[in-house]
Amino acid sequence: MLDAIAKVPVEGREVLDVGTGSGILGLFCAMQGATVTLTDIDEAALQHAKKAAGLLGLGVQTILSDMFSKVQGQFDLVLFNPPYLSSSSVDDRTVDGGRQGTELSKQFLAGLSTHLRSSGTTLLLASSLNDPSSFLEGHSEFQYSVIAKRPLFFEELRVLCVRFRENLAR
Repeated sequence: MLDAIAKVPVEGREVLDVGTGSGILGLFCAMQGATVTLTDIDEAALQHAKKAAGLLGLGVQTILSDMFSKVQGQFDLVLFNPPYLSSSSVDDRTVDGGRQGTELSKQFLAGLSTHLRSSGTTLLLASSLNDPSSFLEGHSEFQYSVIAKRPLFFEELRVLCVRFRENLAR
């Protein structure tokens, strides 16, 4: 994800990092001059990310939120590095992606259109273990392309660039 984000101009843009975890993606954007909001369902993760921001001399907003539930406003860039490993259920949302590893990505996409500006961009991590077209089904308002790939032992990680379809009037 960092390699893909490094190719996107973020200076002066409003960035939302959903499920921030350590905060590395959002903090990288803040270092590049973006106004950054970090969200997570884990309060401790948000506290650590905010502390890291302070050590780096960066100001970021943090919101304790389940996906977009407490997020208001729209953003130029929305980032999501979801848990994507398949599991029989989503017992631990920090690692479980659900039965096919796509449940959290589907939930994310269901709320995205409310928080992404019409000219905005979303970067979403996906694995070759999950079929991106399967979790983008039912979201005809979006188009996507793969902008980065990294092979690993048993999978290939892909960064999807998701945008509103150009022909949609919003």
